[in-house]
Amino acid sequence: MTDHTGTAVPSAPTPTPADVGRLYDRSTGVVDSAANGNIHSGYWEDDTDRSSLTEATDRLTDLVADRLATSPGERLLDVGCGTGRPALRVAAARGVLVEGISVSREEVEAARAQAGECGLADRVAFAHADVMELPFADGSFDGAWAIESLMHMSDRAGALSRVARTLRPGGRLVVADVLLRRPVTGEVKEFVDRMCLAFQAPWLPGPGEYREAVRRAGLELLEFSDIGEHVRRTYREFAAALGEAGAHGGDGPDGGAGGKAEGDIVGSADALPRFGELPEIGYVLLVARRPVR
Repeated sequence: MTDHTGTAVPSAPTPTPADVGRLYDRSTGVVDSAANGNIHSGYWEDDTDRSSLTEATDRLTDLVADRLATSPGERLLDVGCGTGRPALRVAAARGVLVEGISVSREEVEAARAQAGECGLADRVAFAHADVMELPFADGSFDGAWAIESLMHMSDRAGALSRVARTLRPGGRLVVADVLLRRPVTGEVKEFVDRMCLAFQAPWLPGPGEYREAVRRAGLELLEFSDIGEHVRRTYREFAAALGEAGAHGGDGPDGGAGGKAEGDIVGSADALPRFGELPEIGYVLLVARRPVR
């Protein structure tokens, strides 16, 4: 089955925000430590780049922040804030205010603690909230970003619409997330579907779905880049880091040899390198803007 953009859509029930919240509630402690607080992909310049996973994930955060084109004192929204490292990094480096949201209570508690320890609690706040029910007024933010949070949502256009509502006219939204470059079939599709199940992603969107979601949200698309080759190393690095923490999961998302079949990041660690090697897997860096009327 495919959607109107040609993206393959599994027939299995899609994860709810509560499902995603539980996923991160039980895995945040281990996953968070892998890159010192970054629960997202890293960016390496090329094969000779010897940056650590922490350095590379911080670099991706910086790429997102650069595209927001912020000024000191502006207010930003972090959709899917994790345990707070990206929001704290952006606030400290750019002199901005940040509101982060997550559907994981464990993440929010950890993020608030980090803000206090960094002395940024007066500039960065975190809330347990769902993007489909944002507790912010229209035009509340000068910009917003979503790093690897749209992958968990079945109504991506709806999510972008709700974020767009909170942006002032001219405010930018930056999305960084996993991309399915082209449809997959057979054994590869079965493997990708199992990985989606393990990571509580309803399916991986293709370029057409992303572009259509931006259009339906009433946003202007400014940039659409596939930086997949720069982030591909992430899967191998995260698998190694999780393995060092004793988080190996046997054969991964198919449930064999100790792997866990449903909604388990840690239990799927051993399958990450294979996933990252698939040429069909890319990574989108998308910049959009609320129109100035």
